[in-house]
Amino acid sequence: MRVMVGKYTRLCEHLRALKASEWQADFADIEDIVGDLPASARKHAAWWSNGGHSHARAWMDAGFETCDLCISARTVVFRRAVADRSKGPVRPAEARGASVRKSADAGQSIAEGATTLPLCGHDFAWVTAIELDAGSDGRPLELMPQQYYEKANEKPLNKHGHGPFCRFSIPHLPACPGLYAVTVDRRLAYVGIATKSLRQRWGTSGYAKIQPVNCYSGGQSTNCKINQAILLAVREEQIVELWIREENNPRPLEILLIRELDPPWNDQR
Repeated sequence: MRVMVGKYTRLCEHLRALKASEWQADFADIEDIVGDLPASARKHAAWWSNGGHSHARAWMDAGFETCDLCISARTVVFRRAVADRSKGPVRPAEARGASVRKSADAGQSIAEGATTLPLCGHDFAWVTAIELDAGSDGRPLELMPQQYYEKANEKPLNKHGHGPFCRFSIPHLPACPGLYAVTVDRRLAYVGIATKSLRQRWGTSGYAKIQPVNCYSGGQSTNCKINQAILLAVREEQIVELWIREENNPRPLEILLIRELDPPWNDQR
């Protein structure tokens, strides 16, 4: 059993004390226990998904899963999880019927439950909701790797190198060139390319773990910028998701998407 600290600990304790196999809760009932829910919880079914985010530990550590979510009615059911997970995780009721083709162009929100992200007529495949490595208190680790750079006294930090930074892992990405998109609360935030390997770009030498050298002048400042942007979004309990498209020559499409969609994390705009 993992130890949780923070406001969602109280939700975990409440569920552990339940004798019933399920609890149909209004959002107000949950707020009576934990305090105010974030805006993401009131707008996006993905916030209530089972796994992928640290706050989901509150109910999953207590042996429950969420189901039958209704955002409009502000209700959700916590149901005691069964041992057989062969059918996959429980999905919110509103997500099960969602269209997978709603456009994300021009800043529109992507439909809950969508597995395809269409950008200017080009489809990106959903990979994962990014979950950050957390400390014993359940909060994302905030790291300062720049202090370990052996030439710290010889170079200045770059404009994104001050930190703090986060750490995460994304398994099973393809080792091929392509494009990637990052959404925050199901709105497009960033578009980028990997000219050699998507796996490497989102690995420990890329966005997933900031290397000390990249905090300084001459390092990969973009790694620092995107890593910190992800940390800041997760701090606000927003849902950060990764989408990819394999493409042998990704640069022309990247230029088109940045010009047409103007993602807020892209400097090139």
